[in-house]
Amino acid sequence: MNKNYLFMAALLLVLSSCTFAGNGGGPELPEEMHLWAVSAEASDSYGGAFGGNRDDQSAFAATGESDVAECGDNPRAWVISQEDDGLHWIELTYDKFVYVSGIKVAESFSPGAVVKIELKNGSDYFTMWEGKYTTKTCPYVLERKYSAMEGNITLNMTPFNTDTVRITLDTDVPGWNEIDVVQLSGYAQKWYLFNSTLVIEE
Repeated sequence: MNKNYLFMAALLLVLSSCTFAGNGGGPELPEEMHLWAVSAEASDSYGGAFGGNRDDQSAFAATGESDVAECGDNPRAWVISQEDDGLHWIELTYDKFVYVSGIKVAESFSPGAVVKIELKNGSDYFTMWEGKYTTKTCPYVLERKYSAMEGNITLNMTPFNTDTVRITLDTDVPGWNEIDVVQLSGYAQKWYLFNSTLVIEE
């Protein structure tokens, strides 16, 4: 059998086993999911820590998709029962477990209060981000992406999957610090690129 024919047959077999992006720019990456919380609880709430309505300023008001478009006090956002009361948290649960790639916190009134973003990992909490920032924009979306190095490989998602996010606020930041929603982004499978090759971990 002709050697050139064997080579071309082997090459076609390799190419047929790979999935490439439509623009020819490399492998087709897994789809990133963007999730909204389905339940929530908090250390304190103006509408009660375990309220069940999205318009009572309870923790549950921060579930679902964004429904606060303008800066200001709004019953559809979560807020604690009094101003300037130190550290408080809200914990949100989503309907899928994902390897987390990013978090967006929509602050709808007196933004700049978020000081920590944690992801629940079993019985422990992993700190994805911790810090302080200032903003004059209201409403404001605090966005944080996950990134880590493992050898010479950049990982853009957490090594574990989760369905629970905890946001800690420093409510001593002036004003009523209100949270509209928290969006969780991530992937169903853990993957990375190695020399432009897509590697999906089982």
